[in-house]
Amino acid sequence: MRRRILRAVIAAVVCAVVLFCVPLAVATLRLYRQDEVRALQQLADRVAVTVPADVHHPRDPMELPRVERGRQVGVYDDRARRVVGAGPAAGDRSVRDALAGRASSYRSEGRLVATVPVGSGERVRAAVRASAPAGGPWHRALVTWAGMGALAVVAVGVAAVVGIRSSRRLAYPLEALAATAGRLEDGELSTRAGVSGLPEADAVATALNRAAARIEELLRRERAFSADASHQLRTALTRVRLELESGLSEGDAAKREPSTEPDPRGALRTALASLTAMETTIEDLLSLARDVPERAPLDIEALLADAERRWHGELAAAGRPLRVTVESPLPDAVGSARAGRQVLDVLLANALLHGAGTVTVTVRDAAGVPAVDVVDEGPGLPEGVDVFARRHGYASDAADGGHGIGLALARTLVEAEGGRLRVSRRAPHPCFTWLVAGGPQTPQP
Repeated sequence: MRRRILRAVIAAVVCAVVLFCVPLAVATLRLYRQDEVRALQQLADRVAVTVPADVHHPRDPMELPRVERGRQVGVYDDRARRVVGAGPAAGDRSVRDALAGRASSYRSEGRLVATVPVGSGERVRAAVRASAPAGGPWHRALVTWAGMGALAVVAVGVAAVVGIRSSRRLAYPLEALAATAGRLEDGELSTRAGVSGLPEADAVATALNRAAARIEELLRRERAFSADASHQLRTALTRVRLELESGLSEGDAAKREPSTEPDPRGALRTALASLTAMETTIEDLLSLARDVPERAPLDIEALLADAERRWHGELAAAGRPLRVTVESPLPDAVGSARAGRQVLDVLLANALLHGAGTVTVTVRDAAGVPAVDVVDEGPGLPEGVDVFARRHGYASDAADGGHGIGLALARTLVEAEGGRLRVSRRAPHPCFTWLVAGGPQTPQP
């Protein structure tokens, strides 16, 4: 790339030099010719004022001025015959034009000729002819052209130096961008392009960095989906397993007691319901992992009613009552019902696995936004532990498989929807508070 930029710069400079020098060289040659003709005319004028009235019988001999080497000057009478000086013995066309009263200049036989008449009006008594080699202007032009050529060489050299520096300055950002793109292609998604100071390259680098960040975020969310889904589906799988094992146990009991007819339909219905819940969870998590946050009206009461219907039986089976309280009227809420459903599932599952006693869900007005409190009667959360840290939270015991993904997932979903999730009371009776997005800005917890 650097070579291509350098060649382009040098080619541009050479074209500019040629386009500038060729017309200048032609104009210089014409100027030198005009200067030579003007000098000859001035010489002829000086001699003309010294020509006597009678060129054939002057009182004093005519003395012509000294001229440069190669120049000639001669005086011709009214019959176009040379009287004194140098030049053709018989006057040429320029001499005849002068005798006719017209000053003229010609190129004749390899020489530049200028002739002026002597006299005025209708009486021209003589003519003065001055000439010089036609090659004189060429010699002067060649010297000038040589200087111009030297300057052109210097200009091309300077252009080469500037082109080398410019090519490095222009090529380095592009090479750096190519290297960054190559590392991104190799899977190093944390790679970012640096600032080079070249606006165009920096604009490309900014776009590349945005694309890399976007791809990295998408991959992170896709990778997190498997962990989040496994955490959310663990409880549902356990339910299916327990229901199927219960059905098998009833079948075995029926074999031992022939009078009892086995009826596995109840277990199958419960397992089917659990599978349906699993399917809903997968669809919700996959949608939340790929889509942008949804800013639609959120029916908190309907969301809680659905959660109560799904969790009442499981909590009751563990001897844990579930109470849902709604303090009306509630402020308007916005967000995704899918995200809200997963957040409530995480908080209720957390209360079931790690809490004790009655689980109470209360919805209230907190400074203009809806707040959902999930409280159980357990001893409380350990001090100094961030329960929302992934794999290091309150839920990191054997019952949860040693993972704190649930609460971390819930906070991620809440913040993605513009809300807040915090621990409002650690002990006793731990309380998790979900502030739902309800306006242009949700207050900080």
